[in-house]
Order: sequence, then C-alpha cells, then structure tokens
Amino acid sequence: MASNFTSGMWNGRKVEFGKVYGNPIASAFLSINEETDKKIRVFDFDDTLVKTKSHIYVAHKDGKKSTLTPGEYAIYEPKEGDDFDFSDFEKVKQPQEIKGVTRLLKNIVRAGGSDIYILTARSAYKPIKDYLSDIGLDKLFVVALADSDPQKKADWIEDKIKGGVKDVFFIDDSHKNVAAVKALSKKYPNISLKVRHVQHDVPTAPKQNYMKKDENPNDMSLKSLLPKDLNKTIKNPDTGRNIKVKSALGYDKKTPVYKAAANLVKKK
Repeated sequence: MASNFTSGMWNGRKVEFGKVYGNPIASAFLSINEETDKKIRVFDFDDTLVKTKSHIYVAHKDGKKSTLTPGEYAIYEPKEGDDFDFSDFEKVKQPQEIKGVTRLLKNIVRAGGSDIYILTARSAYKPIKDYLSDIGLDKLFVVALADSDPQKKADWIEDKIKGGVKDVFFIDDSHKNVAAVKALSKKYPNISLKVRHVQHDVPTAPKQNYMKKDENPNDMSLKSLLPKDLNKTIKNPDTGRNIKVKSALGYDKKTPVYKAAANLVKKK
C-alpha cells in the first residue's frame, strides 16, 4: 500500500521512495513520477542519437561468424540458427553524436511539457545516462529493455498509452522498430502518434560471406550489394525526384521506391 512508502522530492518530482516506477522488466529502475503528463517523447539511442564503435557478433548455424554495426543490424534479416552476442553494448564505446537528432532532443527538452525517454534495446542503462550527462542532458529517463525484439518497444509504449498518455512521438533508426510502433495507430486511433524513421545510408555488408554455394544471390540481404550499385540513382514514384539506390533501400520495404530499388539491383 502507498502508506508504507516515504514521500519526498527527487529531481524536482514528488515520489514515494521504495516504490518501483516504470517497467519492472527493464533495467532502468528510475524513480519517476506515475503518469501525470499526457505527452511522451521517445528516442532510440544507437544510430539515432549516437554512433559508437560497438558491434553485434553473430555466430551462424554453419559455424561461421559475422560482425554487424548497429546500422547493419537494424536491417539484418536473422537466419535460422543465428546466435547474437550484444556484449559490446554494456558500455558506450567512442561515441560520435548525431547532431541533427540530438539538436531535436535538446529543443524538446527546452520546450518542456512532456516526459522524455531514451528507449534502448541495450541491457545497461547507466552508460547511456553517463553519456547524456556529458552532453548536458542529465535529467532524462533511460529505459533499457535488454531485448532487441521490436515488439518490446511497441509494448512499452502501449503500456504508457494504457496509463493515460494521449500524445506520443517516437524516433528510431530501425525500420522494424518503426513499423512495430506505427502499428499501434490502428489499435489506438484516438491517440496522437507521430513516428519518425532516422534514415542513414545503407551500411556495407560484413566482411564475412556466409552464403552457401547453391544459395540464390537474390535471397541475400540487399545491404550486401556492391557500393557502386548502391550509388546509382532511381526516381522516387511518390515525389518524382531522383535519389540514390542506397537511400531508397533505407525506406520501408512496403514503399514503391524501396520496391523499385530492390527490383533494379536484383536485375544487375
């Protein structure tokens, strides 16, 4: 019962010390106020706010191994038997700020009126808190889900909606995470849900080539195409403008421009 807790102030908020606030599954046990604000702004961390030297290591079913950057992992299609190692993400290695998105985050912080969260698939939240403090953002909530399943991010946001949030802004570099969160709009049509996809150049493929000799090249991920193919241009059917194929391949797979780019490179 609430009467068993001691009330006080923490970071300018009235809280009940000893009470668990937020998602108990996450590794971000931050004493935050129960949902009173009806607006939340949710930012991914890796390859959205910052690029790092952290990698994901993949052991494949055939015994071979690959190394993926966060950007490569965002578009990687897992194969049966893949085993992922995320140990690099226990710390923030050699961070390089993505200034455009960080500027947006700082503007939202200055504007006030909403709770701001960094929602990450990482398992450790403290290194992110330390990094944010270093760039002058020391009062943000960090939620470390310890799970790379895109549905986990959607579930976390849905929990906030069920708690009374009426206005959600979400930004992420992974099209899988973006698609999972966008799907909430059909379930909650009366909620203001704005989802933004941070699009970077399609990353180069891992150096290891684990395609079997009898495997159809068209079944490979498009990120393994040679850079000279990806630098060609193609017309975006939605805008009529020419964009690079590598940029088109960063769009949602259901868009006309992605399909056109995919068909083009597969014919090469």
